Amino acid sequence: MKKIVLYSFLIFFSFSQKKIFSLDDQLIYQLENYLNKFNNISSQFIQSSPNGKQESGIILISKPGKLRIEYKNDSKLLIIADGKWLHYFDIDLNEIQSVVIEKSPAWILLKGKINLKKDFNVQKLSKNKGKITLTLTDKNIENFKKVELIFSSTPLKLKKWIITDNQEGETIVALINTKKVKRFSSKTFKLIEN
Repeated sequence: MKKIVLYSFLIFFSFSQKKIFSLDDQLIYQLENYLNKFNNISSQFIQSSPNGKQESGIILISKPGKLRIEYKNDSKLLIIADGKWLHYFDIDLNEIQSVVIEKSPAWILLKGKINLKKDFNVQKLSKNKGKITLTLTDKNIENFKKVELIFSSTPLKLKKWIITDNQEGETIVALINTKKVKRFSSKTFKLIEN
C-alpha cells in the first residue's frame, strides 16, 4: 500500500511540475514576443536611485541597440546608445564614459531579437494580482547583480524595471505614458551632432 501511495505522489508531482514548467514556458514566450516588439518607443519615466534621489525624463528606444535618455530639470546627464556603445555624457564636465551595449543592463531591452532562456539566465518568473515579474541575470553585464522587469498582465505592458548592482543598490525606473513612434530622426541616437 505504501508503494502505491508513493507512486501516486511521484506521478502527481511529476505531472504538476510539467504543467508548471509549461505554464512558465508559455509566459516566457509571451514576454519574449512582447519584448521583441518593444521597438520605436517613447516614454516618460521616473527614476529612483540607491541614494534616494528621484529624477524624471524621457526615454527613446529603437532596436537594435539604440537608446536616448534625457533627464529633466537640473540633471546634466545624457545617455545615448548608438547601436554599439552606451555613452554617459556629463554635460557639466564635458566628459564621456562609454561601455559596449552588451555589457550593460540596457542590452535586455535593446537586443534585436531576444530569446530569454538562451540569452540570459531566468532566475525567477512570477505572476500575481495582475503583475508579472521576470528576474534576469547575465554574467556579461558588468557591475550588476540582476535586472527585474515588471509587467502588467492585462494588457501585457512593461511598467518598470529594477536594476540591482553588486552592492545591492537598487535603481528603479517606472515608465509613464509609453507610446509607439513611427520613426526617429537620424540624429536622435547620435551623441555629437555634426
